[in-house]
Amino acid sequence: MHTDNGRVSTSARTGWILMAVFALPIALYAFAYVTIGQRMYPPMLAESFLARPWGINPHALFGGIALLTGMLQFHRGLRRRLPVHRILGRVYVISCLVIGTAGVYMAIYSFGGWITHLGFGILGVLLLLTTVAGYLAIRRHDVDRHRDWMIRSYALIFAAVMLRLELPLLVATLGDFTPAYRVVSWLCWVPNIIVAEALVRRIRSRESSGAYVATGAGAPRLARTA
Repeated sequence: MHTDNGRVSTSARTGWILMAVFALPIALYAFAYVTIGQRMYPPMLAESFLARPWGINPHALFGGIALLTGMLQFHRGLRRRLPVHRILGRVYVISCLVIGTAGVYMAIYSFGGWITHLGFGILGVLLLLTTVAGYLAIRRHDVDRHRDWMIRSYALIFAAVMLRLELPLLVATLGDFTPAYRVVSWLCWVPNIIVAEALVRRIRSRESSGAYVATGAGAPRLARTA
């Protein structure tokens, strides 16, 4: 949310900072998968990862890149700088295409059986669909739909963060890695996309009521109501 004079509200600033606090360390963790390798792998997943380095390494590398570039796209100051926004956007889209493709491939061999195959597989497919839809929208100069689809896309990318937060808690609660991994293959992204959809609908509702006006690169802000 933005104030009527265009300044970012405290809640929006706080939300972006929280996003960055969680996204940055998980991005670094993802990069460590590529640079350090096997020592970073969870024991139960190591065999599958070692057998498919062409799947896990691109997934981790571009996953970290997407977390960082997507996070920066939510920073209003950077988003208003169109050349920067476009460059970051292209990097983000390419990264998501690699992640989604590698994710669908890795989901076929994921630990935990058909439950995780489906959970992670659907996540990969939805990431591809939402990202492509967002890219096609901006090619049509439909800024509003572009924004909506990219919110959904980054919510799915943020599954990487939620998985790392939720998995240890689920293991502690359920007492075993296997059921925890099956649950987290859905829990890491389903609530994210629900929250993203609620946010999109909230923005649309405010736009239809005249509460938002377009600024910068299509970034919404609250219009002056007084």
